[in-house]
Amino acid sequence: MVTKQKADPMQKYVPIVMRWIEEAFDMTAIQVEDFSVFPAGKLIRDENGHTMVVFYDVWTDQVKYTFPKK
Repeated sequence: MVTKQKADPMQKYVPIVMRWIEEAFDMTAIQVEDFSVFPAGKLIRDENGHTMVVFYDVWTDQVKYTFPKK
């Protein structure tokens, strides 16, 4: 018996988040990693090692970002 995996409903927001990142940053100057703690979350790391998280806020229907607390 073959079991079907349910599609991740957050995946539909990944292209929206990636478009925002591509418009906001020089893609040659950053690294982008999946960060599934947030919906369609992406961890952005720059050349200096600074990080931020970009994600899709399903409540406001917007791309948002946050920085780690120091």
